[in-house]
Amino acid sequence: MEVSVRKVCVPLSFICFASFLFLIVFPGCMCNHNKQTDRPPDWHVYYKPSKPEKKDPYKQLMVWLKPGSTDVQFSQWIYDSIIKKGKSEEINISFVCGSCDSTLFLLEGKAIEVFMQGEVAQGGSSSKKKIPVTGESGPVYFGTNLPVFFPDKTLATERRRAELPKVTYSDAPVKVAVFDTGLDSALVSSYFSLYQSADSACIPGGNAGWNFIENKNDFSDDNPQRHGTTVTSFITNEAGFYKNNSVEILPVKVFAGDGTGDLFTILCGFAYAQNRKVNIINASFGFYEPLHKYDSNGNALEAFTSPVMLKAFIEHYLTQNNILLLAAAGNKDDAIEDQEYDPADSLQKRNLDSVHFYPASLSPVLPNVVAVTTVYKDLVSPTQNFSANVVDAGVAADYIDAAGNFVFVNPVNSSLPPVSGSSFATPVLTGKMAAWYHLYHPLLQGTPITKEIRDSIFSLLKTNASPAFLTNIGALRSRIKEGKVIDHTGAGKQQAYRGK
Repeated sequence: MEVSVRKVCVPLSFICFASFLFLIVFPGCMCNHNKQTDRPPDWHVYYKPSKPEKKDPYKQLMVWLKPGSTDVQFSQWIYDSIIKKGKSEEINISFVCGSCDSTLFLLEGKAIEVFMQGEVAQGGSSSKKKIPVTGESGPVYFGTNLPVFFPDKTLATERRRAELPKVTYSDAPVKVAVFDTGLDSALVSSYFSLYQSADSACIPGGNAGWNFIENKNDFSDDNPQRHGTTVTSFITNEAGFYKNNSVEILPVKVFAGDGTGDLFTILCGFAYAQNRKVNIINASFGFYEPLHKYDSNGNALEAFTSPVMLKAFIEHYLTQNNILLLAAAGNKDDAIEDQEYDPADSLQKRNLDSVHFYPASLSPVLPNVVAVTTVYKDLVSPTQNFSANVVDAGVAADYIDAAGNFVFVNPVNSSLPPVSGSSFATPVLTGKMAAWYHLYHPLLQGTPITKEIRDSIFSLLKTNASPAFLTNIGALRSRIKEGKVIDHTGAGKQQAYRGK
């Protein structure tokens, strides 16, 4: 309602004089006057310098300042997009990356939950149960802090390793970051060597590895199945078999002993790995997203889900620095509920053309991402994902067990039970690409990686590696790009066959 003010007052009237002063000091309270822009509080007032205790990641918002954005712009964005809209200042900001990336934040609180609910209402959900958000707004990228997992489990690993002969390598070390549950160095073969660098790490004390779960440099593998150690053993055994480039392992512990992790922690790890100048990252993990978003009534929208922040972060830290990211294609998840699936089509939940499994599903758009699954002869594992548009290679399993699992000889010790899953196929290829890094390293010098360069890398591996390990199988072209198959020839496997 418009309020009118009398223009004539009784001279010397106290009431009139007081009204006059009120109009001068508070003009906006009494008429249609444009208020000046509110000065936002500095974002530091919401900052508490410790990582929050384990909570529901779906109630936490990751925010990353776009390169070149300022603290002032971030403070204004918080005020305009969260505080004013949510009508609440209940915000807690925490970041763990420090100087690795001091512009990556984790936000939580009532105001954050209101903001996330508003984003869902605008853009539609991408899950019928818990609803993640992702996007960009002004100076920031944002996204829900999603839970992340490794898609398979190993049997309990006894504390003994195979004793393999010493190896002399002919080429320079390749630095490989293993994002997993940590490392039990007592179980890794003699081919193992920790990362070394004279440069100081962006995290004090993190020169040779880091535990992002407890924020310390003790990265011991506390997973009962020693998942991270098993993955590392696949990598080092491949390097030991070929005797070309040696491998230096940078353990990046982003999963707790029970296998739980979250996307925020992994992004911090990416920034750290780039700071340590690694050449390859092994990512035996991922998270699912259905293909389409949905409205509030559960109807599929035309818009596809897209991890805007994840893609931008990987592109900035890894793609632009020619760091290869080898990612597990994932295993079938029967818990995915998507009304688009045809109940009669049992393959849809494994087809990455029908569902997303990140970061592997970024392979079509980011040329440094290599997605990996498991095959046996001309078949893809019946429990693992595939797509001729997404999956770059299938690693050949050693055999199929009585239960129909496509399994690999245990790389820690061949007398232990075998392991299976795309998270174990991935380090086989990681180890081979590390062992033959000298072949394609010139392609990554001085120019950003492209899809054409990625194709050239595989061509070089096929024609120059000896013994050869890359073939193309026509029957798999509908499941894997060009039907590329990688033979598992690691030293641990060779030892197993010699003992038979």
